[in-house]
Amino acid sequence: MANVIGLMSKKGGAGKSTIVKLLSSAMAHAGHKCLVIDLDPNKDILTWWAVSKTNNLAEDNLIVRTVSPDRDLFDLIDEFDDKVKFIIIDTKGEGVDFGVDLASVADVLIIPCLNAKADIDRTKETISWHKDLKARAEDPSKIPPLHVVMSRVNPQLLTHVKGTPKPVGVGARELERHYEIIDQLKPLDIMVPEKRIYQEIEERGTLGMIIKEHGEKTDGPSKSKLRQFEAAMALAILLGNCIFEERKMSVTNGS
Repeated sequence: MANVIGLMSKKGGAGKSTIVKLLSSAMAHAGHKCLVIDLDPNKDILTWWAVSKTNNLAEDNLIVRTVSPDRDLFDLIDEFDDKVKFIIIDTKGEGVDFGVDLASVADVLIIPCLNAKADIDRTKETISWHKDLKARAEDPSKIPPLHVVMSRVNPQLLTHVKGTPKPVGVGARELERHYEIIDQLKPLDIMVPEKRIYQEIEERGTLGMIIKEHGEKTDGPSKSKLRQFEAAMALAILLGNCIFEERKMSVTNGS
């Protein structure tokens, strides 16, 4: 049976699709068959996959599908459950109306959270929804765990240690919220930074194939880009490990 990861958010723009692209790229590049089910009406993942194939930067191990009137989420899960190692479900932002269906098929639920009051509030609401779902379930053990991932993090905060001076270019309230997320939401022990390099992944193709492309070039700019893409791949692998090992961040060991 496939390992199913469901991403959800009550607010758009939280970095959900970026996380899907990173995770699916890493899994496919590692040799695992991976299906992404794109439930977002904007079809961002489906478009990315099509662009990847056009640019010859698509992984053979990656499959992307979307629902249709005659094939819903449950049909896709049934069809691919024994054909792939991982299934990642990307959902529409700005709501969790589909949450119960997602929880019924996923092994783990992921919420990306930005450093912004509205995002923190919506994430807290989703955590409360998850707790209520478990409380109402006949068998709470069958409700998948839910984890928060800090998304689009200011790179200046990736290595900051609580109690040390505020980094240049980081607002005082931004720094306070950063540690509020860690203290209150108990996110996974990995942060997805805000990086321009992710835009190239979104516009060109899968991460592993981009790394292969740059690895075949010898000019200076390509070598520099290669190191950045390799760092992105390392982060994607760590993110996957954190999800399945359920490694949580704390002020003492993270940030």
